[in-house]
Amino acid sequence: MRKEWPVNPAPAPSEIIITLQRVRVLRMATYVMLGNLKHAAFENLGSIEERDKKATKIIESLGGKLISLYYTIGQYDFVAIIDLPSKEALVKFLAIVGRFGTVRTETLETIPAEMLYAIAKEK
Repeated sequence: MRKEWPVNPAPAPSEIIITLQRVRVLRMATYVMLGNLKHAAFENLGSIEERDKKATKIIESLGGKLISLYYTIGQYDFVAIIDLPSKEALVKFLAIVGRFGTVRTETLETIPAEMLYAIAKEK
């Protein structure tokens, strides 16, 4: 006699959304943003903490996370490490921040070390 396997019911729409959100989180890209403060930022340096909090909220509204932010001495004034779900989210963030006219940025997309290790081991 053949054994019948139980059939799982179709997932509820809320379960599908949760599943898609988990996939999105797994596919989050990490970006390194190198930046310089423009003259307008230095004119109102007292509000820099408020501006950083605003930038963090913008990143979060796009489904991302500010991993870390450092102010630096040298060629760049700051370095930010940001996780964002897509290049589209990155472009939206850059467009929003660009409207303020207080920073100039150079953004690098990262490659996880594990990915490079795996590629290096391929024959």
